[in-house]
Amino acid sequence: MTNLIRSLIRETLLLEEVYGAQAVVYHGTEADPRTLIDALLKDKFVAGKGAGAMYGKGLYTVYDLKGTQTERGNYGDYVIKLKVNLYGYIIFDPDIALKVYKRPLTPAEQAEEVGYSDEVVEALRGVRASESGFTSDAADRVHGSLQYEVKGLVFTGRNDGRVVVVYDPTTAVPMAWKEVESESWTPVDRAALLAPLERPDVSAREGRPVRQSALARSALGDFDPGKWDVLKVLKRLERLPEDQRVVNGSLDLRGTQIVSLPKGLKVGGDLDLRDMPISSLSAGLQVGGNLDLYATKITALPVDLKVGRNLYLDNTPIASLPSGLQVGGSLNLSRTKITALPADLKVGGNISLRNMPITSLSAGLQVDWNLDLGGTKITSLPADLKVGGNLYLDHAPVTSLPAGLKVGGDLDLRGTQIISLPAGLEVGGFLGLARTQITSLPKGLKVGGSLNLSDTSITALPADLQVRDVIFGLDRKYWNSVPEHLRSKLK
Repeated sequence: MTNLIRSLIRETLLLEEVYGAQAVVYHGTEADPRTLIDALLKDKFVAGKGAGAMYGKGLYTVYDLKGTQTERGNYGDYVIKLKVNLYGYIIFDPDIALKVYKRPLTPAEQAEEVGYSDEVVEALRGVRASESGFTSDAADRVHGSLQYEVKGLVFTGRNDGRVVVVYDPTTAVPMAWKEVESESWTPVDRAALLAPLERPDVSAREGRPVRQSALARSALGDFDPGKWDVLKVLKRLERLPEDQRVVNGSLDLRGTQIVSLPKGLKVGGDLDLRDMPISSLSAGLQVGGNLDLYATKITALPVDLKVGRNLYLDNTPIASLPSGLQVGGSLNLSRTKITALPADLKVGGNISLRNMPITSLSAGLQVDWNLDLGGTKITSLPADLKVGGNLYLDHAPVTSLPAGLKVGGDLDLRGTQIISLPAGLEVGGFLGLARTQITSLPKGLKVGGSLNLSDTSITALPADLQVRDVIFGLDRKYWNSVPEHLRSKLK
């Protein structure tokens, strides 16, 4: 998801006017701008009682710097330029509301669109644009009911023209600053804008908070489905441009009758679709946490699907996997009809293929953790297979291993039909050879853990064997054939 977020960010950085939900605004301040910018980037900014206090505690900003009190230095000797995501703001100016919400919604309709409380909707009921063109009076009358509910306000004032009062500082990202008298701007360091910061308030998964940059959070919004009914969340997402259809938390849709998801949906946490009637997933779907499709009617996955953690496909009618599939955690395919894996599949955790009808593995397959092939129909392994964890081959008809095979964890060959081990074999953990037809060990064998030779016909160990210890089940009369320097490792 990181590359996509960065590409979207690069696009938003090019904007210097309202575009969709994005706006460039200016804030005047007496404080050291570097200190204030640092606080905004690290989510430590707390609104005080500055010039925007009459509209509630927030960051008071203006759209057009020219001719305003901000430009003249009435609010301080410094000006900070910010980019703000206005989705979730209550907008009292119809033309801006149209750009942000794609329809000329009244303030009350905006609150309903976003899913704010009935109290907020009622407070805004009957509020209309002023015939004079100044909407600050309407904002002033109702701001007390909105302060801790909405993300901010947009209105037109008599002194500063178009104004944005930011209640939620995570929607604003500082882009540059300057002294009032200066013509040149000092840009905020791009690395600081993109630096990941732990955000436990966004979505904590198994005790680990999301790491997300300030720029990503602002540019893509922060939709917490825990605050709204999930059906309202999906409805509001469908009304947004595709690049803003983002849920930063988890989305649990179990128990609903939803049959489709918005195109381009991005979920920062988990997406739970278990036991739902949904039959397909839209293109562009990305999930930062777990994607659980257990017992759904989904028959195929979209191309280039990215799942940050685990992908559960068990008990689904899916018969094949798409190209470009990336799974940061484990891939569970049990009780599916999948018979092959795509060549470009990337899995950061485990792959469990136990007792599946799969007959072969594609070249270039890389599994960072465990690969379970027990009970499959696989007869051979690809030459460049890489397994970072354990490799299980029990009850699989594999007869040989590729030369130079490296397994980071355990390699358990007990009960297999393998009759010899390849040159250059490296096993980081346990190597089990019990009840195999193997009669000798290759030179250069490296075993980081125990080597289990019980119930085998092996009677000698190679002199260059590297091993932690050997479980040798033969009669002790054969121990004399073991190199002297290895005898201390025998059990």
